[in-house]
Amino acid sequence: MRTRDSGDCTVNTMNDDSCLSASTLGSSSVTTQLIDPLSRKLCVVRKQQDMKKRVIWGIEVPEELHWKGWELGKETTRTLILKNLSLKTQKLKYRPPKTKFFFTMIPQPIFLSPGIALTLPIVFRPLEAKEYTDQLWFEKEEGVFCVALKASLPCYKLVCPPSLQLPMCAIGDTVETWFCLSNVGDLPTFFTWEVPVPFQILPTTGLLEPGLGCKIKVTFEPLIAVIHEVEALCWYGKSGKQKNSIHIQAAAKCAQLLVSIRHKQLEDQDPEGFQKVIHFGYVSVGCVAERQIRLYNPSAVNAPFKIEMAEDMLAKDQSFSCPTSQGIVPPGEKKCVSLFFHPKTLDSKAIDYFSIVPSGCATQTLLQVVGFCRGPDIALQHCCVNFNWVKLGEHPEQTLWIENRSNCPAHFQFDIDCQDSVFSIRPAFGTLAGKTRMTLHCAYQPTHPIICFRRVACLIHHQDPLFLDLIGTCHSESTKPAILRPQHLTWYRTHLARGLTLYPPDILAAMLKEKKLERDENGALMLPIEVCESLPMQDLEDLTAQTYPNIPPMMEYFFDGTRDLAIFPPAVSLEPIDVDFGACPGPEAPNPVPLCLRNYTKGKITVVWTHRSDCPFWVTPVTSDVPPLKSVALRLHFQPPSPNCLYAVELEAFAIYKVLQCYSNIEEDCTVVPSWCLKVRARGHSYYPSLEHHIPQYSLDAPQTFPAVSSGKPSYRSLFLVNKGSMMLTFSLAPNSSPDITLKPSSGLIAPGAHQIFLISTYPKGTSWKQHVFYLKFNFYPQYLKEVSIQSREEPLELKLDTCKSIFFKPTWVGCSSTSNFTFHNPSRLPLEFEWRVSQQHQKMLAVRPSKGIIHPNENLTLTWIFSPLEEIKYLFRVGIWVWEARQPQKTKPQPTVHYRIRLVGMGVTGCLSTMLGAPPEASWL
Repeated sequence: MRTRDSGDCTVNTMNDDSCLSASTLGSSSVTTQLIDPLSRKLCVVRKQQDMKKRVIWGIEVPEELHWKGWELGKETTRTLILKNLSLKTQKLKYRPPKTKFFFTMIPQPIFLSPGIALTLPIVFRPLEAKEYTDQLWFEKEEGVFCVALKASLPCYKLVCPPSLQLPMCAIGDTVETWFCLSNVGDLPTFFTWEVPVPFQILPTTGLLEPGLGCKIKVTFEPLIAVIHEVEALCWYGKSGKQKNSIHIQAAAKCAQLLVSIRHKQLEDQDPEGFQKVIHFGYVSVGCVAERQIRLYNPSAVNAPFKIEMAEDMLAKDQSFSCPTSQGIVPPGEKKCVSLFFHPKTLDSKAIDYFSIVPSGCATQTLLQVVGFCRGPDIALQHCCVNFNWVKLGEHPEQTLWIENRSNCPAHFQFDIDCQDSVFSIRPAFGTLAGKTRMTLHCAYQPTHPIICFRRVACLIHHQDPLFLDLIGTCHSESTKPAILRPQHLTWYRTHLARGLTLYPPDILAAMLKEKKLERDENGALMLPIEVCESLPMQDLEDLTAQTYPNIPPMMEYFFDGTRDLAIFPPAVSLEPIDVDFGACPGPEAPNPVPLCLRNYTKGKITVVWTHRSDCPFWVTPVTSDVPPLKSVALRLHFQPPSPNCLYAVELEAFAIYKVLQCYSNIEEDCTVVPSWCLKVRARGHSYYPSLEHHIPQYSLDAPQTFPAVSSGKPSYRSLFLVNKGSMMLTFSLAPNSSPDITLKPSSGLIAPGAHQIFLISTYPKGTSWKQHVFYLKFNFYPQYLKEVSIQSREEPLELKLDTCKSIFFKPTWVGCSSTSNFTFHNPSRLPLEFEWRVSQQHQKMLAVRPSKGIIHPNENLTLTWIFSPLEEIKYLFRVGIWVWEARQPQKTKPQPTVHYRIRLVGMGVTGCLSTMLGAPPEASWL
């Protein structure tokens, strides 16, 4: 057997899926040739994608051969594969196509062994642009069968499913599904979808190439709970005149969402009604507490929801948060949502509201969240440490403890430079955990024989400062000052309130002898009664005050007389109190800075500066005398010992009446006056201009708002700065900072790992929010600036209540009562006290519960008005509510108040029972 190619058949196909498996022979018979198994497998798989096959009398044959994409005058060949699936040899013959457009090889008998396939090429030669059809007939002993031959013109045809069912959906929710749009035609075509609401099809338009398909998304977002049935139309083809349609059906239902409090506590309120209340309890400032609510979906559809927070007066001041703003609860499932409380304002009650809003027409749930902010509670064992008297050169030490009585951790720092003071405290700073105690070691190292008294502020983050009095007297062989005791401090403060501290002890003693002064029951000096009676009433009250006034700690710390702010006139002042030498790389020392020390007393004072030998800053002269009502000039020097270093210190001096330098000069013990401590902060560095200062590494805890205060009152905050680097960190308040704030301390130095506590104050002006911006400069480098922004305002005394509309009661039977609820809101950050005032003539007909009370910041309070008519008439009431700041100390002058008025309308009715004549008994009516 010899095979050869047929010269009468030209194979010219546009694809590679034709596979010739039989050859023509010179004889009158056609036999089969085995196909490579791999090639046969590929041919079968690819042919199955193009044509349908059938089995007739054990022979597998395609139903149709289809020519697409042909060109006029060009021959195109497709192959017809016959395969014997039976177990015997099959004999058959075929007839050629009738038309001249389809032709094949000369018909010859075909013998197919079992499992053998025959490939028969069919050639198509078109002469006109039209559709062609023909048949190729095969004959067997059992009968005849045919294979259709078809050549079609290029056409537009898109195929999509006839109907589409979407999942059930909740009102306000969205579901989606996909289907395939296929181009089974021969030409690329644009398509456009049209679908009525609430359905949407994406993409709405597009272009499909022949043989390709694309995924189409159908979304369903219903607004009403009904079954939706629509017809979606797809326009395509030339000029978009052909169309396909899909019948789309979907059902919409109302979703339900049940809200409950998870892990309920005794204070929580979890009713089935409109509002629920979650109590976070007491939470330490700087900490975060978490509570959870449970959302349950009992319906058969998804339940989408949103959690909306009520609009606050300032987003930065919000104490509550919910990271989940929206979500979906699947059918029959539960979802837990976390709420967080991170308080920022000490000793305050925070209230806010969250609305859980389900999709569609379901009723939303209002959730009230309540929390209390608790700060540290630090206390000192003693408020005074008395070293009594020591000899020059001795260094006594005493201990006391500092305790944190709260569960909140507390950071503290004593505002004293222990290296350059005669007093030292170890440790001078630290952190106290909740309910813990720490021992402090206080030392006294005098450098001159003088009375030493210094009131040291203990700064605490998130708490008012505490004050520790350190007193000691140093004696030498030649100088023995009067010994200062704690009782002298008590007398001094009483004398300060009575205006007697500007007189030296010798003058006070002489006035006491001359009966110009008297002693009260506590031994303190006071003006005689007959002298006081001749003074005006206001002066009389000031001079006869028995005790030192109770000064708030924040006010005492800021009003210390160093910045033209003083509670009492200062006896001695020093200017300037903050000196910046800037860059002093050397080798020559910078020019000294002049200091001016003024004596406002009527006695001569002695000023002695504390100085250690290794300190790069010092004041000359170290000791000086200042006559009464005079001033002296001093010099502040700076000599950096090392290059490329930072330096900052707080220098200390003690000023005392010169007469107290010898105890024998004191005739009356009550005239002993403690020394005045003068302080000056000095700083500088020795970096060369070409060198960059080391980069600061720090963390700063700074607030964003000042606490709420009413008009004319100061507001205070604390800041916490930590040096996280391995080198010294200097700080100073930049000159371009906001002038309406005061920051203390304004400069200093922080050791590696240490921290610095700042106190900042301002006087808010106006009810509009004002931005205060200040800058901290680190390490004397202009590029190392930290901008801090804090907002403040006066809190207005106001309530939000609907004063434009009236409160209406339903018609009420005379002798009975009806109620109507009324809600008002406190938009300020201050707790307000209110009182409703109903005229006495209306008190029998109108009442309100509660009639007075406290409404906290951001709280909505609902009252119940009770209407009890006395006769059958229409009633019109006008009542007022008076509001003032709550929890204010008792004052002689009246507190500022505001008031509002509302109108209430009600009607009294009467009636009787009657029966209709002729009506059955069940038709009786009222």
